[in-house]
Amino acid sequence: MRVLGWALFWGLAGLIGGYIATVAIGLVLFELFKVSQREGAAAMGLAFVIGPLVACLVALASAATAAVVTRGRERQREGGHMAPRQPWGRGARAAVGGLLGLVGGYGAAVIVLAAFYALRGSPYFSSYAWAYAAAWAPVLAAALGGGFGVWLALRDKGPAAGGISPG
Repeated sequence: MRVLGWALFWGLAGLIGGYIATVAIGLVLFELFKVSQREGAAAMGLAFVIGPLVACLVALASAATAAVVTRGRERQREGGHMAPRQPWGRGARAAVGGLLGLVGGYGAAVIVLAAFYALRGSPYFSSYAWAYAAAWAPVLAAALGGGFGVWLALRDKGPAAGGISPG
């Protein structure tokens, strides 16, 4: 399952990164070689044909590489040539938990505000206080989500968390 997870992660990263890099390099080359952009056909070809094609190739290559490397490491661990994987330290768990909580809290607040605006029918407020509260709601939710993520990551989970069992 670890091989599939890493392959999917690096495949998605390769897809996004490959598209961004292809379009950015293409636009720079258009300017460098003074490609005519009167109708925008070159930019549309870059954004809708060349970019996705190269992004798919980069995603395929990065996912295949990640799968081969991860499977090779698993074979070395199974054969006893490599030590078992150690659990993450407290700092790494806190960083990942805080980042995931931050992103999740901010995203949840933005979704709630979008639903509120859609149900209310207007993004305008009757007072400055309500507008101020709506503007700062995502920041507050991100801070609370980050704190919750750090708390979840650092709470003691018994002897497996690296501590000494009380019994």
